[in-house]
Amino acid sequence: MADDERGEAVLAAATDAARREFGDDLVAAYTLGSLAHGGFAPAVSDVDLALVLRETGGGTASRVHDVVAAARDAAAGTDGLAERLSVFWADPDTVRHGTGRRPARLPAVDRLDLLDSGVLRHGTDVRDGAVPPGHDELVRGSAGFLVERVDDAWLAGVADPAALLARGPRTVTKTVLFPVRFLHTLTTGEIGRNDAAVASYDGAHRDLARAALRWRDGALGERVAAWTLLTDHLAGLYRECVDAHLAALPGDDPAVTGLRALRDALAVLSASRAAVPRTPRSR
Repeated sequence: MADDERGEAVLAAATDAARREFGDDLVAAYTLGSLAHGGFAPAVSDVDLALVLRETGGGTASRVHDVVAAARDAAAGTDGLAERLSVFWADPDTVRHGTGRRPARLPAVDRLDLLDSGVLRHGTDVRDGAVPPGHDELVRGSAGFLVERVDDAWLAGVADPAALLARGPRTVTKTVLFPVRFLHTLTTGEIGRNDAAVASYDGAHRDLARAALRWRDGALGERVAAWTLLTDHLAGLYRECVDAHLAALPGDDPAVTGLRALRDALAVLSASRAAVPRTPRSR
């Protein structure tokens, strides 16, 4: 089975599970991400699906969790791709106009992806009359992601490149390319697709960004060279991303306090990197 076909098998299993769970309340289902707009890398990519539900409520997240579990069971023979299934969900009004009163899991950048590149795979297309998220909303979404996701566990990987490498290409490439993609969105107002984001990035850490794009084929190359790039550039890349978002946001934005704390933590990491021996620890 070809790479895209394995991804499609996971999406088909998830769509079938959603139809069983939600019945007529499933208005539409869309393929998102690299399987929709290109750039799918079977070693590292997620398999993204968006469900549009007639209504959402307090129990929707749990029901979507059940859909994901059922899909992973049904598509277990897809070389691990089923475990990378990521399901977004919202009601039609949220798809068209952004966050509203009803619960949803559809961040601004993923809503833009749905509107621009989503491939309808079930139901009725709800995008007619939609208003895409603006640049400010996309930047706030990236800032919120940085504050939420770059926690102590994430920072531990930034601080210890040898441990990060031991977790394999998927973790390494996501850790490197997230800030590159956010910087692309900040600069252009566009979705930070990996190839476009790396091509547009001309900062001090471009050697690491370009290497991470190569590593998406599943091979990290020569270990010491990869370790050196991560040691020399990863903490600085995150500091660049955080500083750029702080400069773009108003001082009273809710994300600013978290970004400042993250910047301080990264400054400590950058200082500690200077004292690290120039050979990686063995694992």
